[in-house]
Amino acid sequence: MDIYPTAQVLPENLLRVYVYYPRTMAASAGLSDIRLFDADGTPMDGVFLPTREDLWSQDRRRLTVLMDPGRVKTGLEANEAMGRALRSGHSYTLEVSGGSMDVEGCVLGQNTTVAFQVGPPDLDPPDPGEWVLNTPTLGSRDTLRVNLGSPHDHLSLAFRLRVLDAAGSIVPGQIGLSPNEAGWEFIPRAAWKAETYSLTIEDSLEDLAGNRPGVLFDRPSGQAPEPWLARLPFRPGA
Repeated sequence: MDIYPTAQVLPENLLRVYVYYPRTMAASAGLSDIRLFDADGTPMDGVFLPTREDLWSQDRRRLTVLMDPGRVKTGLEANEAMGRALRSGHSYTLEVSGGSMDVEGCVLGQNTTVAFQVGPPDLDPPDPGEWVLNTPTLGSRDTLRVNLGSPHDHLSLAFRLRVLDAAGSIVPGQIGLSPNEAGWEFIPRAAWKAETYSLTIEDSLEDLAGNRPGVLFDRPSGQAPEPWLARLPFRPGA
């Protein structure tokens, strides 16, 4: 079982957790099988956002768990009354019940736990202009590596970044992530050519706090987005 994000220190305003199950799960499995404990081992209530239907992927192997946005975002009633569920400087443990059942009627068998610490809230939206791109070697299939400077939502990194060639067509290849989802990697299917490529960034890209390029999740109502770079050009080197 894999649980994202993988960083050991997460922001106080973390917005999502993803649980990847080893098998296709039954309709009975879901958010009720997941609990969060504080450093004393006490289960925490009112942490996750209850939804009419659990947020499963189509194959029922990935469950998206939303932290209650009403507690994450300042100025809302739940935040004013209870504050954020996660507190900077504290430690927590996320537990997925081993009693969760798959579609064949078999249970997972043992609980899965992930311990993490919480740091200050992330109040800096993604800024592609500050990302660092390496320069792959011309004529090779070297990996293009992009240092994002901080962890990002791993699904956003899988679907919101693309490499385009000089004609504006998507370059086929394999995407990978560096540890803690703080970097993006791309291996082209064919060798790099002597032309200018560009890394394109969709405006729906998110970091761990739900911030998007130029836009804070916790922004005041009516605040306009800040300007940002949607394309980062690069040329393979000699």
